[in-house]
Amino acid sequence: MCGRPPKKPGRSMALNTMYDIHSGSGKAGAEPGKSPSAASKFYGLGTTTSGAKATGPVPRTNGKEMMGSASSSEAAPAKKAAAAIKGRCVKHGDERFRVEVGYNAELICLFKGIPSKNYDPATKMWNFGIEDYPSLMSEVQRLQNVTLKPLEGMEDIDIPALISTASGGATVGALLAMCNNWQRPSATLKGKCLLVSRSRFEVDIGYHVEVIGLFKQMSSRNYDMKTRKWSFLLEDYQQLMEASLRIQQVEVEPLPRPVVQAFASQFEKTSVNRPEVPDVDLSAVDSKLVSSLMLFQMEGVSFAISREGRLLLADDMGLGKTIQAICIAAYYRKEWPLLVVAPSSVRFTWAEAFHRWLPSVSSDSINVIVTGRDSQCAGLINIVSFDLLGKMDKSITSSFKVIIIDESHFLKNVKTARCKSAMPLLKNAKRVILLSGTPAMSRPAELYTQIAAVRPNFFPRFHDFGVRYCDAKQMPWGWDYSGSSNMNELKLLLEESIMIRRLKSDVLSQLPAKQRKMVVIAPEGINAKTKAALAAAAKEMAQGFKSKVQEKEALLLFYNRTAEAKIRSVIEYILDLLESGREKFLVFAHHKLVLDNVCEELGKKNVGFIRIDGTTPSADRQALCQKFQFSEKSCVAVLSITAANMGLTLSSADLVVFAELFWNPGVLIQAEDRVHRIGQTSSVNIHYLVAKGTADDYLWPMIQEKIKILGQAGLSEANFSETTEAADFFYKVRRERTSTHHYTVSYLSSPGGLVLQHQLCTWDIKGVVCLQEETGQNVGLGVGRYRRYRRYAI
Repeated sequence: MCGRPPKKPGRSMALNTMYDIHSGSGKAGAEPGKSPSAASKFYGLGTTTSGAKATGPVPRTNGKEMMGSASSSEAAPAKKAAAAIKGRCVKHGDERFRVEVGYNAELICLFKGIPSKNYDPATKMWNFGIEDYPSLMSEVQRLQNVTLKPLEGMEDIDIPALISTASGGATVGALLAMCNNWQRPSATLKGKCLLVSRSRFEVDIGYHVEVIGLFKQMSSRNYDMKTRKWSFLLEDYQQLMEASLRIQQVEVEPLPRPVVQAFASQFEKTSVNRPEVPDVDLSAVDSKLVSSLMLFQMEGVSFAISREGRLLLADDMGLGKTIQAICIAAYYRKEWPLLVVAPSSVRFTWAEAFHRWLPSVSSDSINVIVTGRDSQCAGLINIVSFDLLGKMDKSITSSFKVIIIDESHFLKNVKTARCKSAMPLLKNAKRVILLSGTPAMSRPAELYTQIAAVRPNFFPRFHDFGVRYCDAKQMPWGWDYSGSSNMNELKLLLEESIMIRRLKSDVLSQLPAKQRKMVVIAPEGINAKTKAALAAAAKEMAQGFKSKVQEKEALLLFYNRTAEAKIRSVIEYILDLLESGREKFLVFAHHKLVLDNVCEELGKKNVGFIRIDGTTPSADRQALCQKFQFSEKSCVAVLSITAANMGLTLSSADLVVFAELFWNPGVLIQAEDRVHRIGQTSSVNIHYLVAKGTADDYLWPMIQEKIKILGQAGLSEANFSETTEAADFFYKVRRERTSTHHYTVSYLSSPGGLVLQHQLCTWDIKGVVCLQEETGQNVGLGVGRYRRYRRYAI
């Protein structure tokens, strides 16, 4: 690699001059993030003891010049090399400090990884929160050519000790130094090191007598006859790399810097087993939430806290990423306000989840941002969609130190507006909790932004990541990063540092057979006519009726209007599922209008689907089921609740979405069992989409009352009697209602019964959820009235 240009004569390096990591010009005041020409090549930079930049790569004629001989490292105790750059820490306001130091590429890289970092273009200096002082000073100790004078008054503070390697006690800084200037253009044989497990690395290189002789000197050597490659324990890494430098004709690419950082303890003394994550004290978190965590969910929370609240939670769908994220965020409650960024279709579901799991949070503390005109920081918890995130005031968003990103794979493309809006917030936040069941949809390049959000100092440049893990190739038109390479090493790196991922198959014994979830949606995007009709129907229902017949007729009309109002939100939710990587699932609806619109949208998106409704000939049903069962591509089964709730087997899916409710709970359970039947090897997820201010407000409590009666009579599929005694989940509704109400229910089904928790919610005009219990009247639908209603539905 080329080095930085030499200093101009007579130009001194001011102590407080700052350079950017990507700047190759050497000019003072380079702004962070500016990329010059082929760049910067900061891994190949060298400095002299006087602070002047080297004009080219450090000569590699002898390994001793770079690393020192093995004997010298063994004889002398580990200590920091003579510092090439000296600086100092100075107080910067009440709770911050700044670093006055000359340019050093590794130091700037370190700065960018500190959560509280801030770069001041006016002074061309970096400043940080005082809480990050110990960790920054500890990391600086790892840099061989940088020394910082401690902050005044904090000279006696405990700084975490350096990690040593087994090879002569050299610091991890020596291993990181190997990541620089390793190229040898004149080498006739080239190879590279690869991490193959958390305890061993492999050297992929061709035959060379001296190299093989070196390998045979390593005590931990192992030769694989099938792959014809040598592997060694990580504790032998430094010794092997230092020795390989003395072989002039050979170039060995070292392990990447992030791998060295993540597995630092392994280079000291290699352990095959991953150390257990220590249990954390959750006494400050609501007991209702903590007691509801399954064992594997508790492990996820402990992992997150061991990573200081910066992680990628990549559990499979249905394993409770939401409840884990809420618990993690609650652990850092003193650092709130909290920002939750989620797809617009699940904003209100998040609000309901916070009310359910954190009863200590008042109703006024949750702010769901529905439009760009809504208050952006009105609550302790603020929930916003990806689309509205870019419209938020930058001065406000920078105040969020704890951020949850739901479906973080939405940030996979760095060029999108949503990614450009989110990344600065995430890099500035102290705690970053990313949630995604499918972090990468098709290629490893999609992981880069999520890695950069959690650990900005891992790969400051995408190109470095692309060359190592995306099989980057230079084409006539530029670089192609669409491939993949060294996937096992990437997996090990992520699991060791930022990611925890469990599949359903891993924790199936802890899961119930069915997991039902209410997804609260808002009837958005409807025209004025539909909105007026819906409002009129709601008003009529709220006024009360003299007879049951009038009440049933009004509810049927309200049900019809509800179908029109939910279409857009239902389609948006389905598209979000597809974007999240869900390839197969069922969508049940009752009205022909809803079925038509869903199928039309799937056709526009070129998503495969089957449709079974009242018009589907019996002879075609089995063929459609077979098509769905054995389809290897994305496929959605769009089904009528009344026409496709029995006689079908669609067990290749494990997710069922009910776009509409139905007043007969037996029909709903039968529809669920199109997936939950013989041949199903996974826990089944069932999502009921419920819209506020619609007929769902009345249908859901009616369904629950019928389930209660059937359970008490022993006629229900599951035994509800015990759970209905434990949870009074049915509330009647006052006739004198003055605001829009809706019910939200979350429950888990297992062979032992159904556990239900029910709450009645009021939504104010800002979209903030206010929970309260009320009483009122139940409504029912007669068989005769249902027959007359058939003209509206299939």
